[in-house]
Order: sequence, then C-alpha cells, then structure tokens
Amino acid sequence: MQGISGTTARNGAGTSVFVKGAALVAITTILVAAMVLTASTRSAYEIVHRHLGNLMAEMTVSGADAVSGHLRFGKLDAVQAQLGLYAERAGDNFVQVGVWSGNGERVVQLGTATPAQSARMDELARRALETGQIALDSGALIVGVPVIYGDASVGALGAVWTADGLMGEMLLDALPAMSLAGLLFLVLLAISTQMLRKTIGQPLRQVSGAMARITSGAYDDEIPMTHKSDEIGMIARSLEALRVRLKAASEADAERERSRAEQAVAVERLGRGLTALSSGDLTHRLDEAFAPEYEQLRHDFNATVVTLNEMLASIEENATE
Repeated sequence: MQGISGTTARNGAGTSVFVKGAALVAITTILVAAMVLTASTRSAYEIVHRHLGNLMAEMTVSGADAVSGHLRFGKLDAVQAQLGLYAERAGDNFVQVGVWSGNGERVVQLGTATPAQSARMDELARRALETGQIALDSGALIVGVPVIYGDASVGALGAVWTADGLMGEMLLDALPAMSLAGLLFLVLLAISTQMLRKTIGQPLRQVSGAMARITSGAYDDEIPMTHKSDEIGMIARSLEALRVRLKAASEADAERERSRAEQAVAVERLGRGLTALSSGDLTHRLDEAFAPEYEQLRHDFNATVVTLNEMLASIEENATE
C-alpha cells in the first residue's frame, strides 16, 4: 500500500493540476500585463509624437520668421547662427535642420540625420516652398515650413526631430512606478498561488491519497473533504460512497469465505462421525461445538447415536428373555 501511495504522490507531483493551474494563472497575468504595458507605451508614444509634432511645427515656423530677413539678403552666417539657436531650443529632440533658398537649393544645414530622414526633409521643404504651406510628417517628426519675407516666399526651413530623448525621460520617470507595479504583481502572484495551493492543491492531494488507499484495498479510512461544497467535495463524496460499497462487498466476501470454512469443518467432522457409526462404533460423539448455523446438526447426530444405543439395548434385553 505504501508503494502505491508513494508512486501516486510522485506522479501527482509531476502532473499536479495545481501546478498547471498556477502556471496558467501566472502566464495569463503576465500576458495581460504585457498587453496593457504595450498598449500604454504605444499610447504614450503617440501622445509624445503628437505633442512634439505640434511643438516642432510651432518652433520651425518661429525659426522661419527669424531667418527670413537674413535669407532674403543672403546673410548665411546669420542664418547659421539662427539655426544654432533653433537647435539649442529643441534640445534633445533636435536631429537636423536646414534652409533652402528660393530656387530650392539647400544653402545651410546643421545636425546629422539618416539619409532617409534627410531626403524626407528635403521633400517636405521643397513642397512648402512650392505651396507656401507647412508640410508636416508627424509620424516621422519631419517638417518643412516656407520662409516668408514680406509677402513673398524666399525659401524654406526644414527640420528633423526625434522623440527618443523624451520617451527615455518618460520611461525613466515611470521606472519607480513600474518597479512598484512589478513588485506588487509578484506579491499578488505569490498570494494567489498560495490560495490556489490551499483551496485546490492540498484538497486534491488528500483526495488523491485516499483514492490510492482504496485502490490498495484499505476500506476503513474515511474519505476527507466530503464536507466541501465545491467540485472537490463532490468528488470526495462520490469516492466515499464507492468506499462504503467496496467495504460492504469485501465484508460480504469475507463472511462467505468464513461460512464456507465453517461448513467444511462441520461436514468433515460429521463425516468422521458417520464413518464411525457405519463401522459399528456407537460410542462416538461430536463433543466440540460447531458454528452456530451448524450446531443443530451436531445435536441431531448425538441424539441419533443415543437412540441407536437405546434401541440396541432394548433388542438385546428382549433377546435374553
């Protein structure tokens, strides 16, 4: 029985429903948390891009106003100085800025962007120069603004920004809150795991152990957890009913075996008595008691022997007369 119980315990440890349930809860929670974090990060990224796009457009329009006179009269050194001020005001968001003359030629540039970003800035600046309106790519944070002097367009100002610095600052600011949330998640996960262990794991282990004992033929121990009103209680009560029936069947089998043994003893002793009678031994008695249900046979045999002795004595007495 111990071997069966030990094997069951080892197998249960490897394929525990509790372990699977706890793992499923943990994985589900992690996935939900990752989805929420991804959604919130994406939302924050979109908000940052929208905010930076508006700010970039405003600052670039202001920069275009600042360089308009210098560009009109070809003062490129002054234009370069204004671009330096523009880059300083943009701070960590700045990547590149350039100025185009009225004929579409880039005359001044500050900063370094990727070839793709630089080509996109050139495209938007030329579009602004042609249309006289702001050309904005808010997703890439690239803008082209016409440079107006008086009522005439004298060129264009293009700029490339990045949200990496601002996003880094936001993530850095959010790191303490995210760390606290992660710690809280681990604590809640530990609490939920312990609750699952107490409400599911331990009851299932007890019921499983009781099932192993029944399998090994131990029908005397009552099944635990029959008082519970959940599914585990239903399983335990069904197992208890099975145990009672198996115990009754086992006791009935034992009773039948005992009855057969007692019957065999009675038949064997009664057979020896009949054999003695057939050989003429009228003194043979069955003195040792039989089982209660066969005791009457012993009394009947002994009474028969007494009757036979009395009959023979009467015949002998009549014969002598």
